[in-house]
Amino acid sequence: MPIYPTPRLLTILALSVLVALGVGIFAPGLWAWVPLVAALLFVAALLDGMFAPVAAGLVFTIKPPAVLGVGRTVDVPFEARFTKWRQPAIIELRLGLHRLLLTSTYERRLTRQDGAFHGTLNLKAMARGRGDIEAAYIRGRGFLGLVYVQTRVPLDSEIVVTPDLQGVEQEAADLFSLDNIYGVRVQNQLYNGSEYHALREYDASQDHRRIDWRSSARHMKLFSREYQAERNHHIVLAYDTGRLMGEPLGGLKRLDRAIYAGLLLGYTALKIGDNVRTFAFASKPYHIAPPISGTNGFATLKYQLSALEDSPEESNHTLALADLNAKVARRSLIILFSDFIDEISADLMLESLNRLSKKHLVLFVACRDEVVEDLMAKTPNQAEDVTRAVFARRLASQRERVLTQLRRQGVEVLETPTEQMAAAIVSKYLALKRADRL
Repeated sequence: MPIYPTPRLLTILALSVLVALGVGIFAPGLWAWVPLVAALLFVAALLDGMFAPVAAGLVFTIKPPAVLGVGRTVDVPFEARFTKWRQPAIIELRLGLHRLLLTSTYERRLTRQDGAFHGTLNLKAMARGRGDIEAAYIRGRGFLGLVYVQTRVPLDSEIVVTPDLQGVEQEAADLFSLDNIYGVRVQNQLYNGSEYHALREYDASQDHRRIDWRSSARHMKLFSREYQAERNHHIVLAYDTGRLMGEPLGGLKRLDRAIYAGLLLGYTALKIGDNVRTFAFASKPYHIAPPISGTNGFATLKYQLSALEDSPEESNHTLALADLNAKVARRSLIILFSDFIDEISADLMLESLNRLSKKHLVLFVACRDEVVEDLMAKTPNQAEDVTRAVFARRLASQRERVLTQLRRQGVEVLETPTEQMAAAIVSKYLALKRADRL
């Protein structure tokens, strides 16, 4: 059980040194009392630590969730209770959090209320993986306030940080809610698309170009064709898991934000009736899954995307997109989650996407870099600020030229603010589907 001196004890020791020097200079005859006083002070500090209430019957209770969505905050109450009669008035707490949970916040100094110490841990993880709460370190002062006494309470609290599935479920519920007048309603699939559904009697509200003249002649009455949105389209979620996708953006990794958007889009596509498959690459392709369909396949999609991890390697778009083009035979909507820095790093990617877009409909998704935008918008106060603003403007111009070139090649480009990426992808997918582009 570690014991540390408090500021009070250090102050007394500093004053004692000054007093001892004064005694040695001005009253040498009293010097024999100096060691005795130092020994008494040492004994008092030792007894203060031995009888400190922190060491007496401490029970620490905390029950964090077993699964936590990345970027989501959960309030977890905890309690420290002393079962012996010696009760401290104030304790200081420090939780041994895993590096994934270091963004969590809680009150470090607690006061006794109702015979126990209560607090709340605002648990938050900024990356996927396994994060544990290893122990609770609690310290308090002795009755004399001379020493801190610290005790360690081991905790066996394992937390698995996954993509924010709860957020996906909430957004999907809002998206498919019949009562939601603000979201996109996709329940009514009739009159959108070009897949033949049925014949109906023609009236003036219908487009005359949809009149089926052969059926009308057979029934001696005007009939028109009724269409519905096509189903069974192929959607490919292609993930770049290279070095750039591991960089944080708005507190979360780019890859984690892309996975969240892919889960929401995958749920929407499966609900409508399309097929979804996943593809991932870094320096080389390492994951391609067969198509899944039906809402029951969403569990498989969650498992596949949760297993993706960012890599410190540079992404090889040429090899990856050539491999994807060879393995996906049917025309599909390929949604590529990737990023680039400047024109030089994007050259090979542009050439590969040009070849891929001749066979498939490609949607390139990139997060808007708020850091570069903030540097451009910031009022310069020093010469370094001007230099940063110039380089930021140059990077933004190069980025815009690359995106413009992609659009000229027939690639759909989606660059949205970080927090709006998931909803923007779903809206873009539904717009492409309504326009019969898939």
